Amino acid sequence: TKEKLTCQQCPPGTFVAQHCSRERQTLCQPCPDLHYTQYWNYLEKCRYCNVICEEQQVEVQRCNSTHNRVCQCREGYYSEMEFCVRHSECPPGFGVQKVGSPFEDTQCYPCPHGFFSSATSSTKPCQPHQDCQQQGKVTNVPGNQYHDTLCTSCKLGRSDNTQGQVDDCEQALIDFVSYQNIPLRKLRRLQQILERSPRKAAAGTKAAIQEKFRTFLTQLREGHYEVTKELLGALRAAKLHSIEEKVRERFLL
Repeated sequence: TKEKLTCQQCPPGTFVAQHCSRERQTLCQPCPDLHYTQYWNYLEKCRYCNVICEEQQVEVQRCNSTHNRVCQCREGYYSEMEFCVRHSECPPGFGVQKVGSPFEDTQCYPCPHGFFSSATSSTKPCQPHQDCQQQGKVTNVPGNQYHDTLCTSCKLGRSDNTQGQVDDCEQALIDFVSYQNIPLRKLRRLQQILERSPRKAAAGTKAAIQEKFRTFLTQLREGHYEVTKELLGALRAAKLHSIEEKVRERFLL
């Protein structure tokens, strides 16, 4: 009669060096370097660690006797169709709802009312607008989804400002003009007039150009430039008469 033998399997990390017989149990031996078996098995040789980490991947588990090498996308990248793709960045006006992982892209959301994001980022959520009243100041420029609320100590519409407040008023004037609803073409023209330069102004979104224009005017002020006088002249030259009028009324110029 045929005798049925049930051989023992070899545990993970080993292979069958010799099958069992009626006289002996299965003989198991450890896997050699760079080889593995992950499960209980009847394999006559261990599997080769054949996973190689590609560019933009990092090794998260070394090859050992029980596991193949494991790779995943490095920081800043995620896996898409077996390729590591750079995480998306949320543009200004959008915040990060969920930071990207090695397995998932960044998730963005539009900043809700009362929040803003002024920069492109793959990590930062929308930030809350500052509260001017809480700081003992007044709101000069209301915030939107692209920029924060801009506060000032300048007594708007009053002529009894101290010297420190006069400086604040000049910055408040810069902030106020920078974030007026000026058509892009005219905003670029305004900067060209102030720079006394015919060169073509930089491209970009309106929010980005407004921010650059504000930085440019602030640098002029810090260089002891007569910003108020020059800015009023530039508004007139750019035929932005309604903005000029608003500025004169607001800052009593």
